[in-house]
Amino acid sequence: MTTLRLLKFDAQEYAIQTKSRTAETERAYIDGYPAQLWIYRLAASRYWWIRYYWNGKVCRKSTKQTGKREAVSFAKSYYDSIITQGTVLDPQSSVTNFGVLGESAAVTERAKLQRGDLTKMTYDNFVYRYQKSVLPYFGDLDVKNINYQALENYVTELSATGISGTTIRSYLQIVRRVLMLACRRGLLPAVPEFPSVKIKLKARGWFSPVEYLTLYRTARRLSGVTMEIRKYQDSLGNQHTQYVRRDDRDNKLGTRMCYVKMTQDLQWLIVFMINGYIRPTDIRHMQHKHVDVVRGDYTYLRLRLPESKGHTNPITTMPRAVTAYLALRSQHEGGSTAGELSGEDYVFVPKYPDSRDHALNLLQRQFEVLIAVSGLPREVQGETRSLYSLRHSSIMYRLLYGDGINTLVLARNARTSVEMIDRFYARPLSGEMNIDMLQSKRRRRR
Repeated sequence: MTTLRLLKFDAQEYAIQTKSRTAETERAYIDGYPAQLWIYRLAASRYWWIRYYWNGKVCRKSTKQTGKREAVSFAKSYYDSIITQGTVLDPQSSVTNFGVLGESAAVTERAKLQRGDLTKMTYDNFVYRYQKSVLPYFGDLDVKNINYQALENYVTELSATGISGTTIRSYLQIVRRVLMLACRRGLLPAVPEFPSVKIKLKARGWFSPVEYLTLYRTARRLSGVTMEIRKYQDSLGNQHTQYVRRDDRDNKLGTRMCYVKMTQDLQWLIVFMINGYIRPTDIRHMQHKHVDVVRGDYTYLRLRLPESKGHTNPITTMPRAVTAYLALRSQHEGGSTAGELSGEDYVFVPKYPDSRDHALNLLQRQFEVLIAVSGLPREVQGETRSLYSLRHSSIMYRLLYGDGINTLVLARNARTSVEMIDRFYARPLSGEMNIDMLQSKRRRRR
């Protein structure tokens, strides 16, 4: 299958994932037809597929059907065409086949990753989306037969699943990349027109100063406490989630799902992110060698973090971030058998130096429990809060309370752009929030 060939060049990294996604999850034989013919389903596709062993080779084809009855009917027609024509065209043998070109596009993306032109996250997203949706839908098609109507049908099918316009655009970008490759190789005269998908920009959730204080106090109160997450049903049959202390024996409902140990790292992480402009992904890589404490006319941290989203500028924090950093460092030095920390030690959750993804997941899970216990899962506009909301809050506070803040300086320091601040971070900003600026007057010259 094309799916297996797509990841052949990176088999070690994706072997387990590929095996699980290409394994049969359901199989059905067809009465009155040879046992070598059957239909099956894959974890990576919602469609039924046909498998038939004929003339010494295995023939596979997607039915493009989600219903079993329709898939059986398609399989019978496919089998009859093979017997009648005495031959079967292997769709993967054609150089203009979308699946073959998609494999070449994946090799190109892998080369970009190795050169450093692409991040691993971007590459992983490409592979995941290609396997999940693009390959099952277009894999058997000839690129010459993919026109505007075929793309419009694909968008309609994606829209029916309830995914956002942003996600639909990301799938279309992969399709466009494959078709552009076909065009560069002279297999297509031009890339067909793509349907337009509107994206509704949403402001990211953030915390008001009062909510931030509530969040911090709750984190300090829960530090060292083990919380229990439980699922239960109410009298109407609706599912709910309960967050309760593990040692609370009287108020537990439903079934226990997992335990979450709340740590002091979370308490100081909240203060650090509110005053440090960092992204949650920066937590994964931040080591003590990246942090300089600067004291003089101004007190701040200079964060010389690894490159993120194409930005390498050092980040200058607010004074309160210095307090959080020193408290966190003192806490970890007290719990370390080696005593003083080295520059190679990580700032947050340093006991997992070889599993930084796990360290970040631990903090994210604690934060989810924290906002639920604090009663702050959503803001007034209905936006869901996450660890990223702390970064949003730090930028919003500068826009609200900074004296003549320059958005270009703010964008450079936060490793973003003025456009991104205007489109996402500053969307909740209203005139009433800066009423003093709007009603200010210039002084007349004497």
